[in-house]
Amino acid sequence: MPASTEPQNILKKWRPFFVFLCLYFIAWSVLPAFLSSSVPLDVSEGISWGSEWQWGYYKHPPLSSWVLYSFYQLFGHVGPYLLSQIYVLLTLVIIYQLGKKIWSPTTALIGSALTLAILYYTYPSLEFNHNVAQFPIWAGLYLAFYQSMTQNRLRDWILLGVLGGLGMLTKYTVIFLLIPMALYLVLPRQWPLLKQPKPWIAAFFMLGIFAPHLYWLITHDWLPLSYASERSQAVDAGTYNIKRHFSWIGFITAQLVAHIPLFIMFVFNRKHLTSIHSYKHSLPNHAALLWYMWLSPIAVLVTLSLVFGVGLRDMWGMPMWALSGLLAASLIAPTTQVLTATKLRKALIIWLSLVTILMIVYVGFGDKIRHKPSRMQWPEQALTTQAQDTWQTVSSCNLDSVSGDRWLGSLVAMNSGFPSQMISGPSSHSPWMSIERLQEHGTLVMWQEGEEDIVLPLLDDVSVITATELTSNHANKNTLVKQQGQWQIEWRDDKIEKPLLINWIAYVPNHCFQHSK
Repeated sequence: MPASTEPQNILKKWRPFFVFLCLYFIAWSVLPAFLSSSVPLDVSEGISWGSEWQWGYYKHPPLSSWVLYSFYQLFGHVGPYLLSQIYVLLTLVIIYQLGKKIWSPTTALIGSALTLAILYYTYPSLEFNHNVAQFPIWAGLYLAFYQSMTQNRLRDWILLGVLGGLGMLTKYTVIFLLIPMALYLVLPRQWPLLKQPKPWIAAFFMLGIFAPHLYWLITHDWLPLSYASERSQAVDAGTYNIKRHFSWIGFITAQLVAHIPLFIMFVFNRKHLTSIHSYKHSLPNHAALLWYMWLSPIAVLVTLSLVFGVGLRDMWGMPMWALSGLLAASLIAPTTQVLTATKLRKALIIWLSLVTILMIVYVGFGDKIRHKPSRMQWPEQALTTQAQDTWQTVSSCNLDSVSGDRWLGSLVAMNSGFPSQMISGPSSHSPWMSIERLQEHGTLVMWQEGEEDIVLPLLDDVSVITATELTSNHANKNTLVKQQGQWQIEWRDDKIEKPLLINWIAYVPNHCFQHSK
């Protein structure tokens, strides 16, 4: 077949599938915003963080929150879901670009599409968080590292450094890929490369991009690392610590479960796969590097768990499998590729249709089926209205901050013009808050009935009185007047008899305080 006609023939065969994918991505970008009554926890939290434009937050680096906040500002409640699907689609495009450099365009297309057969790239991608934000970062690092190793061009090395820096600004778990890449570079056959300036230029770019956050870490007591350590130790907490040395077993099991749709598709097409012996002998140059990058992060994690007792979180594996579909596609025998591609496209359409229907049912009707709301079925707007009405009733000043439960606070903040959030816990978790700010503007504290462990140390250092104590003797401008009460908010499922009970305390500067009518 002439090279000029091959792309046209491929496009003709794949056009119906591309149309289906367009409809799929549109549905996943738009429908959740209209089916749900609230956004997921990580989304609301990320938006709230991003509104502060800090170089770091107590849990994570900043890049994901900045991008998420920006998309929410541009597109409203559609923004987070649109952003997630853009990240998934960008990952597929990068994998295609990588695949066609090693195998044929058809293999690259099949491999790129099969990425969607990994569970992580479907339903979990609904919640844009730091794991989803890593999807194109990992895929881009695969491509940039492959190009750097095979072409040794300065632009590829610079891209590698930039992506590495952006990855570290997204989530530190990208180090599980950067470590194997660094180890690969120190192998004896790569020593000539290390004598050139290009790898060091890449390292310079990576460090330069990460440097502002590194400075933030130093000046904020390494907060995210402390949080990550606590999360790791929380695995099997309360039991003998030896169990954490085997947390890798559960982690590997979770990753295999995420691959079940891909496994099923290949079980039904097993007769069309090439033999291991033939595959080894027909493997293109440098293709083994992809297998190394696919397997080595898992080897790093297993080592950390087995040797050092690091408790592994299943979701750490979310961005690690962008190569799974491509490597699986490379196993298809060339003589059966056309037939197998047709069958796999049909299988993907069935799988993606099924998971879309399940998403619609769960997000749109899950609470009414189970009579138990998930985070995406909380009364976000009703809660916000209650908070705004309450504050306007007791204060003539604008709502400057919301405090207490981070879930409730972030929901109110993202729908109220973004007052700051003072998070329950050490004051270092909310560095944008201060005693002076509280004295000047006050705050609205919220927590759910039955969850009383709210810790707000800054309020302990502020003078507080009740409304009945507000006399001329307490006219200090730094005094806050306290009012409290409880909201009863109905769920959207009218069969849930017990309403949502939210306790609140308004700390109002005395110059803003107004008695309830």
